[in-house]
Amino acid sequence: MRKILCLSLLSVVFSVLVSNPLVFLNDPRTAFCFDFQVDRFRFSLFLPLVRSIAPIDWFLPKENAVILKGLIKVESDFFVHALSEKGAMGLTQLMPSTAKELGVLNPFNVFQSVDGANRYLKDLQKRFNSVNLAIAAYYEGPTRVARQGPGVEGLKYAQKVLNSARDFENRTAFFKDAVYFEPYFELGKHFSGGVNFYLSLLGVAYLTGGLNVSDRVSQHVFVYPNITDSVSLIFGERDLNLVGGFFFRKMPDFGIQLLVGKNELDVSALARVWRFYITAGFSQQRLHVGFIFK
Repeated sequence: MRKILCLSLLSVVFSVLVSNPLVFLNDPRTAFCFDFQVDRFRFSLFLPLVRSIAPIDWFLPKENAVILKGLIKVESDFFVHALSEKGAMGLTQLMPSTAKELGVLNPFNVFQSVDGANRYLKDLQKRFNSVNLAIAAYYEGPTRVARQGPGVEGLKYAQKVLNSARDFENRTAFFKDAVYFEPYFELGKHFSGGVNFYLSLLGVAYLTGGLNVSDRVSQHVFVYPNITDSVSLIFGERDLNLVGGFFFRKMPDFGIQLLVGKNELDVSALARVWRFYITAGFSQQRLHVGFIFK
């Protein structure tokens, strides 16, 4: 019994979210997963689809609308879950420190990202009394521009944003985001198969669901309201039984999920190791471990 408890704790600490691509929405590439239990083997594919969501003009404020459209094009190419190697997040690529200063809890949230970038740009325009300098400061940082003036890269960036703004001023551009479909099959006492889906609702929340067919048919639907870019609550149902929990992740490196419901306790986790993910957890009174390859 003690060994089982230790293994459960290690699964939680060293792994993250079994078979849940919400951890890597920023990188919509096909992946496949092997998951092992004592009496069951599961193979699944993660098939991404980058889709257009809605016209960006619906979400832009009247002031700075044209500049913001150009900035978003340059920063993220209108992709909601864009994530840079340096950690800049979302449509407007806010760094964590900048997002914190602006009070933006979730830079992947379309509304918060656009609002935060608009307020930031207005403050920079007021400070430097110049659109070019304000955009350069958005890229290089206001302290650097105030002390040394804009650098060559900052001026190039500002020109690129203004050129994109002119190009898209009278053109309709759409937000883009990824949805994942996960067909799978399981081999064990019974052969079973099914399909799950995972999608983002403007970064405000995630919606997941699925259908499984074996000796019986089961289904689930979960909603993940995003509190921050790292923390989500979970509400939903599995086979008409209410389920709740939380989801913590650090995109794209790790995540952990806890689900609690009637006769249900599911703890699962996933961690990136080099070019693949290790997954593990405890669900339906069974330990499981697996690998996701992208």
